[in-house]
Amino acid sequence: MMRTLRDPRGFTLAEMLVAVAILGFTVGALFTLQQQGQLAYLTGAARVEVQQNARIALDMMISDLRSAAPVAGSTTQVISSRDTACSNGPPPDTGGGTAIGFTDQNGNVVSYQLNGTDLQKTTAGTTDVVIGGVQQLQIWCYNATGALDNNMNNIRELLIQIRTKTERGAQANSAGDQHAVVEGRVRFRNI
Repeated sequence: MMRTLRDPRGFTLAEMLVAVAILGFTVGALFTLQQQGQLAYLTGAARVEVQQNARIALDMMISDLRSAAPVAGSTTQVISSRDTACSNGPPPDTGGGTAIGFTDQNGNVVSYQLNGTDLQKTTAGTTDVVIGGVQQLQIWCYNATGALDNNMNNIRELLIQIRTKTERGAQANSAGDQHAVVEGRVRFRNI
C-alpha cells in the first residue's frame, strides 16, 4: 500500500516548541541588528552636524579675517578690538580670548563673539547668529615672530579654536550627544 507523505495527526507539541524557539531567536537577532543600525545612524548624523557647524563657522571667520583691512590711519594694525585674554595661556589648553573685531574690505566694522552657546557675527550694527551649540570659542593673538602678543599694533596672526556640541538637546552620553573641535590659523594678508 501507498503511504501518505503527511501524518494525519499533525505536529507534536515538542516540534511546535522547537519551531517557535527558532523563530524567536531569529526575530530577536533581526531586532538587535536593526537597533544597532539605527544607533549607528543617529551617532553618525549627530557627529556630521557638529563637525559641519564648527567647520562652517571657522571657515567664515578665517575668510573674513583674511580680507580684513588695516585700521584707518594705520598700516600695521588690523584688529580693532579683542578680548585681552588673547595672549594668555598656551594653546590649545588654556587662555584665549572670546571676541575679535576688525574692519572688512568694504569698511564695515565686523566682530565675532560668543553669546551663551551662539557664535554671533556683528556687521555694521546688525548681529546674526553664525551657529549655535558652541561650547567654547578661543582666539590666540600672535605677533610677527610667532609669540603671543596682546598689543593690537603687533598682532599679525590668530589661532582660532571652536568647540561645538549638538544644537538640539541630547541626553548626556547618548547617540545624539556629540562634540567636535576645529581650529585654524589665519595670517593677515592686507598689511
